[in-house]
Amino acid sequence: MGKRPRDPEDISPHGKRRRLTPSSSSKTSTEDVSSLTQLQDLLAFNQDAGPNAKQKFISFKRFLESIAYGDDAALQSSQRAILLQFLAPQPAANADRQHPDASDLFRAWSFATQSNNESLYSTITAVLALLLKTISHHVDFQAAGRHLCDLFLEKDHLKLIERGLSAEKSKDHVISPCLRLLTQLVSFDGGYAAKRVYSNKDVTLKRLDTFLNLRPDSKAADSRSRRKIPVRIVALPYLFANLRLQDHMIKTEILAHAKLSRSLFQDIKDDPPSVIQETLQVVLHDVLKDKKIPQRAKGRLFTDQILSSIATLYSYSNSTDSKDSEDDRRKQDIPDLAHAFLLSLCTTPQYGVLHKPGGQHSGMGNRTEEFTFPIGSSEKRQESVSSSKRLYKGAAVRNSTLSTFLQTLRPYASIPQRHLTLAVFQAAPELISDYFYKKKAFSFEPKLTATWLGFAAFLLSTIQLPFSQPTMSPGETALEPPATFDIIESILPLPLSSKVVSRCLNQNTTIIKFFVVKIVIAAFDRFAQTIRYFRSKAASTRVHLIRSWDIAASELIDEFSQRCPDMNHVITVFRSCSSRDSLLRESSARLLSLYYHHLPQVALEQKFDASVTLSAVFDEVSLNDPRSTKPSVETMVLTHLLNISRCSPDIRWWQKSEHDQLSLFGKGLRLCIRFDQDARSRPLESLLQSALGEAVSSGAAHKNCLLAFLLRSLVRSERTRLSEDANRVLSSSPSRQNYFLRAPISCERSPSQGRSWSCDPEEVYTAFDDSQWQPSDALFEFLDNCLIRLAKKTVKYDQDLLRLRAEVKQTAVPNEDNAVGDLLMVILEQWPFIQRSSAIPDVENISHWLTRFLLVVARNGGDFEFIDCVRSKIESLTMVQQCWGWLKKAPEGHFMEGIDFQTAEPPSEEAPTMGTLADQKTHGEPDAKEEWQPPTPPASEGEDHPALGKWKQLGIEEAIVEGAIGELVLCLCSQYADIRRQALMELRRCMKALQTSQYSEREAVYLLVGEVVETCKSSIGDTALAGFAGVMAAECCLVLSDPLHTLYAKVNRFLNKGPAWKIDKLPSSWVEQIVMGLPSVDDHYYKEIEWLLHVLTEGLRTPADMELYRRSHILERLLCLLASPSLPPRQQEMVIALLYRYSYAGGSTTLITRCSLLSWIPCYLASGHISEEQTTALGRLVERCKADCDWERVHEWSSGKLCNVPERKREVVDA
Repeated sequence: MGKRPRDPEDISPHGKRRRLTPSSSSKTSTEDVSSLTQLQDLLAFNQDAGPNAKQKFISFKRFLESIAYGDDAALQSSQRAILLQFLAPQPAANADRQHPDASDLFRAWSFATQSNNESLYSTITAVLALLLKTISHHVDFQAAGRHLCDLFLEKDHLKLIERGLSAEKSKDHVISPCLRLLTQLVSFDGGYAAKRVYSNKDVTLKRLDTFLNLRPDSKAADSRSRRKIPVRIVALPYLFANLRLQDHMIKTEILAHAKLSRSLFQDIKDDPPSVIQETLQVVLHDVLKDKKIPQRAKGRLFTDQILSSIATLYSYSNSTDSKDSEDDRRKQDIPDLAHAFLLSLCTTPQYGVLHKPGGQHSGMGNRTEEFTFPIGSSEKRQESVSSSKRLYKGAAVRNSTLSTFLQTLRPYASIPQRHLTLAVFQAAPELISDYFYKKKAFSFEPKLTATWLGFAAFLLSTIQLPFSQPTMSPGETALEPPATFDIIESILPLPLSSKVVSRCLNQNTTIIKFFVVKIVIAAFDRFAQTIRYFRSKAASTRVHLIRSWDIAASELIDEFSQRCPDMNHVITVFRSCSSRDSLLRESSARLLSLYYHHLPQVALEQKFDASVTLSAVFDEVSLNDPRSTKPSVETMVLTHLLNISRCSPDIRWWQKSEHDQLSLFGKGLRLCIRFDQDARSRPLESLLQSALGEAVSSGAAHKNCLLAFLLRSLVRSERTRLSEDANRVLSSSPSRQNYFLRAPISCERSPSQGRSWSCDPEEVYTAFDDSQWQPSDALFEFLDNCLIRLAKKTVKYDQDLLRLRAEVKQTAVPNEDNAVGDLLMVILEQWPFIQRSSAIPDVENISHWLTRFLLVVARNGGDFEFIDCVRSKIESLTMVQQCWGWLKKAPEGHFMEGIDFQTAEPPSEEAPTMGTLADQKTHGEPDAKEEWQPPTPPASEGEDHPALGKWKQLGIEEAIVEGAIGELVLCLCSQYADIRRQALMELRRCMKALQTSQYSEREAVYLLVGEVVETCKSSIGDTALAGFAGVMAAECCLVLSDPLHTLYAKVNRFLNKGPAWKIDKLPSSWVEQIVMGLPSVDDHYYKEIEWLLHVLTEGLRTPADMELYRRSHILERLLCLLASPSLPPRQQEMVIALLYRYSYAGGSTTLITRCSLLSWIPCYLASGHISEEQTTALGRLVERCKADCDWERVHEWSSGKLCNVPERKREVVDA
C-alpha cells in the first residue's frame, strides 16, 4: 500500500492536517449597536485575540459606516449621539482610569500588537482611521477628535503606528491602514495635528518613498490580488494632505527629499486617471503656486527625469477594460492635463524650472574678456566670434534641466509636444541653438516621410517664433552684442545647412520644396527683425560701443548670406513651377524678392532676368477678372516681381521679343488700365513712373504728368474723375505750371481782344461723352511703339518740339523739356504710317483716344494754341474719313466752339514757393492800395513723386547742388508707405554712389543721408518722417554743398552728435542753437533766423507737425522773437506766415488757448513798431482763428468770457 498523496489545497508548511476546533470553524455574527451600554460592552477590552475580538471591531466598523454613509437620517442622528457619549471625557470620579473614553480601543490595539496578531492589528487600525474620518465631518465631535489626535501622537501609540509602517512590503494589509490613519490625523480639523505629525517624521514619514513605489503586480494571476488597492494609492493621499495643510517651511523640507519626489512621479503613467489628475492639481496649486516656497526648492522637485516621466502622459492609453464611462472620459483628458501642466511649469520663472537668462542668447549679458574690445578693433571682434564658435561646444546653458528634457520630446511626431517645445524656446531663446546642436540623431536630408514633414514643420514653427528682446537680470545690461554663432542658430538652425537646403530645393517632390522655401522665407523675416534690433541698439547704446553693434550686424549679414542656399537654386525652383504649383511659385517669388531686399549684393551677382518673367506674369494677370477684389496667386506673384524690379537695374522696359506685341512697359500700362487704377495698380504705377523717368530726359514733373495723362485718357471712367485726378497731379507742385502746362483756365470772352482764353472746361467735357469707348489692342501697340521711340530718341523729339513751339509762337523760345510735347511729336511722326498699316476701325479707335488725350491735356492746363497746332497737323495728315469727326472735337469742333486764342505770357519762373508776406508782393513798384492777401495753405501731396528718380539723371554734385537729394529726402514725409519705402531704398543707393564719387563734400553729405536713413528705417513702414525733419535735412544738404554758407559749421556740429536723430527734440534744439545762441558769423544772425523760419514754415503741413511744434514750445519762443523791436520786417512777416501755417494745420484752438493769441496781438499792436500790412495780417489771422477754432474748448478755457464770438462758427475766412 503506497503513501497517501498530499492534499493540494493544503498550504501548511507541516505535513500533518490541521486540527479543526469549533472556535475556528464557527462563524460569529456581527452585532447591531443601538445604545451606549451595548457599544461599551461591545468594545470592552479582554485579552482575547481570537475571532470574537476581531468580530467586535467589525461590528464597530459597521456602526461607523452607518453613521458616515447611511441613508436613514434619524438613525444616523441617534448613532452619532451614542458615539459622542462614548467618546466624551469621563467625570472626575473616574479619573483613576487613565483613558476612560478610549482606553479600551487603545488597549485592544496594543494587545493585538503584543500578541503579534496582524489581522486584529490591521482591523483595529482601519477602524481607528474610519473613526477619525467619521467624526471629522461633524462639528460636535471637534473636542473629542482633538483629544483622540493627542492620544494618537503619544509616544506609546506612535510606536504602534511605527510597528505597522515597519512591516514587510508584501504586507500591504498592515501598511495601508496605518497610512490611512496618518492621513486622517493630518487632515483632521484643518490640520490641527499636522505639525506634530511632521515633528515625528522619523515615524510618520518613515519609508514613504518606498510605499509610493509599491504598485500592483501586473503578473499576478490571482484576481483577488489584482483587485486589492495598492499601497501607492493609499500613500498618495497622505502626501497630498501634507502638501495641502503644512506650512511653507515644512513643505520645503518635504520637497527636499529627492527620493520622495522621484517616487511621486516615477511611472506615473501606470496610475489611474483620477490619481494622475489629483497629483497634477495638488502639485500645481499647493506647491508651484505657493509664493512662500522658494523657487529653488520648487526647481529641485523637477529634474529632467521627472519631467520626462510626466511627458509620458502624452501617450496615455485611451483604451480601457473598464465599463465606467467616467473613467474613460478621464483617461482621454489626461494628455491635455499633462500638456497644460508642463506648459505652465516650463514657461513660468516663478515655478523654479525656468531660469531667465542674462540675455536672449547665452553669450549676452555681462560679457567676458574675449567679447570686450575697444573702438575700431575689428580683428579682436573676429577673434571673439571665432572663439565663441570654439567654446560653444563646451558652453553650459543656464536652463540645463530644460535642455536635457527637450531632447526626450518628439515635436516632429506630436503636436502638443511641438507646442511645448516652442513655448520653451519662446521663454528661453538660448535653448534654440543648444537644442539643435545636441539634436544630432535626426538629419534633415530630404525624405518624403511623415517624420521628415513633421520635423520640417517644427523647424518652420521655431524660426517663426516672435522675436523677443533680451530681458536682463536686475543690475545687468546688454552692453555688447551676443556672439554671431548664437544668433544665427535661432535664424537658421544647424540642420538647415546650405548644402542640405540646396539638396531639398533640387528635389522633384513639390511638398519638400514648398516646405524648404517657407522655412527660408521665415528665416529672412527673423533675420530682418534681428538686424533692426542691432541697429536700434547701436543707436541707443553708449558712443564707444556703437561700433561693436555695427560690426556684429555686418558679421551677422555675412554669416546669414553664407548659410542661405544659393539663389540659383531658388531661381530654378521658380522657373520650374508648373501651373498646378501656384503656391510654390508665389512662395519662391517672395523668397527672390527677399533676396533683393535684404541681401542685394548677393542677388545682384546672380543672373536673374526678371524682364521675361515679369512679361509672362503680366499676361497671366491680365486674364483674371478685373472686377474681383480678392487677390489671386498671380497678383501676389506680380507684387513680388515688382519689388524685384525696383531693386534690379537690368529690367528691359523698352524691349519686346518677336512673339510679344507689346514691350514690358506697354504690358504694364495695359494692366493698370485693366485694374481701373484701384489699389492694386498703385505699386505698378509707381514702378512705371520710375521706368519712364529713367528713359525720358524731361523734367520730373512732366514725366509724372505724362503718365497721369496717359492713364486718365485710357481708362474707362467718369469725366469728373478724369478731371479731378489730373488736376491733383498738376497742382501738387508749383513747378509744374510752366510754359506748356498752365493752371486751369478761367477767363471770360473779350471780343475786343480777338482770340482770348475763355471757356468752361466742364462744359467741354459735358459735350464730349464717350463712356462706351474702350481702348483696343491696336491702340496699345501704337502707343507702345511711340513710347519706345520716345525712350530711344528723346533728343530728336525734343528738337522737333522746339521747332514746333517756335513755329506756333513765331519767335524763338528757350528749350524747355516737356515729355507730353515729346510724345505728341512722336504721334505726329507716326500718324501717317499707322493709317497705312492698320485697319480702319483700329485707326478710328486710335483717333478717338488721341481726342481724349488732347482733351485731358487741355482740361488740365494745356496750351490751347499749341494743341490746336498739333491737331491741325494731324488732321492734315489724316487719310481715313471716319477719323475726321473725332479729330475735329480736339480742339476746333465741339471742343473749341466759342473759344478764342491769344498768346499769353507764361508765368514767371520766379513764382514764390514760400508763403511769406514778402513773396506775395508783385514784382516792380508795390501798390499800397492793393488789398493784402494772406499766405496760401500748403499744397496737398499728389500721387506722383518725380524726386524718386530725378537724382539718377544728374551727377552726384549736380543732384546735391540743385536740390534733387533734398527732394528725395522729402519723399520720406509722404503719406504713402510705398513711396516712403522706395525713397529709403533710393537714399541707400545714393549713399553707395556718394562713396564712389569724387565730390569734395561727399563725406558730409554721406553722413547726413546716413543719419536720415538710420532715423527712419525702423518706422518708415508705419509712420512718415516728421515734416520739420525732412525739410531740415533737405536744407542741410544745400548748406553742405556751400562751405561758405553761414550755417555750415552748425550743421556739421549737429551731424557729429549721433547716428540718429531724436525727432521730438529736433525743433527745440535748432531754435536754441539759432535764436538763443550766437551766430557763426557776427553779422549773420538774422540770416540764420530767416533760414530757421523757412524750415519751420515748410516743415509745418499736417496736424502731426503742429503737435510736434506744440510739444517743443516753438510758438512761444517765436512770439517772443516777433515782439523784439530789432527784428527786421522780412523776418517779422515770416513769423506771421508761420502763424498762418499753424492755423492751416488745425492749430487755431492751440493759438487761442495755449498762446493767448487774442490777448497777445493787441499788446503787440500797442507797441507801434509794426507796419500797416502786418496789422492787417494779424487782424485777418484773428478772424481765421475765431472761425476755425473749437469754440466749445475755447469757451471752457475762457470760462465763458469769449462767448460774444458767434457760437459754433466753422466757416474759414476765404483767403
